[in-house]
Amino acid sequence: MNNRIKKQIQKEFANKNLKIYFNLLETRFKPEYDSLYIKEILKFTRNFNIRLNREDKLKFCNKCFTYLNSKTKEIRLNSENKCVEHICKNCGNTRRFKYK
Repeated sequence: MNNRIKKQIQKEFANKNLKIYFNLLETRFKPEYDSLYIKEILKFTRNFNIRLNREDKLKFCNKCFTYLNSKTKEIRLNSENKCVEHICKNCGNTRRFKYK
């Protein structure tokens, strides 16, 4: 089997599993396993060199691995730095994204 074909098969496998894990996170099937799902998502992205888009990155905290929804995160506009701040209420980690 060609190396390029093998890599494509691996990326397809990883993308299918990422969709499954994100579906489990969004449906909140078992909330106590959310941090494990997030760790698996990050493991797939690192091992198969897959980049997450911005919407997927904002679904979890990178520091404490909690699923971020309206109850667990706070969104602020910082006019001084001209950025949008997403603050995790569990650990206090902030993520800033510039706007114009």
